[in-house]
Amino acid sequence: MLSDFGKPKPTGSVIAAAIEATVPDDLSESQPVAPAVQPILPAPTPVPATPAPRRPLAAPIKARPKLPSAPGFITLLGDTLNDAFFYRSEYSNPTGHYGGDWSRDNIGQSAAGADLEVRRQPSRSGPYTGGEMKTLKTYGYGRYEVVMRPAKGSGLVSSFFTYTGSYEGNPHDEIDIEFLGLDTSRIHFNYFRNGKTGASATFDLPFDAAEADHLYAFEWAPEGITWYVDGAPYYKTVEGDAYLPTTPGSVIFNAWTGKPFMSAWHGKPTFESGASAHYSCVSFSPIGEDTRACSDLFLPRRPGKSYAMTANLSQQPTP
Repeated sequence: MLSDFGKPKPTGSVIAAAIEATVPDDLSESQPVAPAVQPILPAPTPVPATPAPRRPLAAPIKARPKLPSAPGFITLLGDTLNDAFFYRSEYSNPTGHYGGDWSRDNIGQSAAGADLEVRRQPSRSGPYTGGEMKTLKTYGYGRYEVVMRPAKGSGLVSSFFTYTGSYEGNPHDEIDIEFLGLDTSRIHFNYFRNGKTGASATFDLPFDAAEADHLYAFEWAPEGITWYVDGAPYYKTVEGDAYLPTTPGSVIFNAWTGKPFMSAWHGKPTFESGASAHYSCVSFSPIGEDTRACSDLFLPRRPGKSYAMTANLSQQPTP
């Protein structure tokens, strides 16, 4: 969704003198041999100590910004026990862009995960109802992962994102992964700070996302955001981006269709009633912590942390 020192060298010097005593060849064993005389060596002239060059003081290490955050988690979404962790949305959307109410009846849970349906069903907010689940707690910097299969059909939107806003008394901050049912071979990334969107991006995928589960993720760090597909980095924000979110938010996933003015973006709502987006795993790992994640279950080998590596990425999809 955000890093030896060797042994010190001797400081003094040592002076050593080797004295060799010679014995004439014509001396017999009966003749006494004068002991070798050790000459008196002049005392070495003391050398004044040379002070070590003074190193310039290193610049203080800038503390990495921190955000308050609930602990890491992983959930397979397979039963109603998640009600203590997730809120199953049940409210209307008379204003804004959603084309109908959120209904708990549109959320089905089984051993395989959660299915969020969009139905042609009159509601207080429009002629449709959608399904949404959101965490009861809020989360900050770290890695957000989801294993999902978006809904297919013109007019449908399937999302996984972090969000906070005026309802919580906060600025509108958000990080998104979205699919449009009109073309599920494309993926959309976006982010907001105080209601203003950053450099959103859309990428073609080498598969139809609606046909099988895939792992999608984003890492949110003080330096920026990087998005991933099946463990491969796809997109990152530029250095110094002024639109990076700075407020912890809830983790939310939903399936919906919009009001008529949204059709220019997500297509006319010609989808089949009851079309659903499938979510089988959601996880969050705080920055710097190696907590269990969806990638541990979905990928043969979990990718390493890549906060440093992402600095070399361009804003282009990987081959």
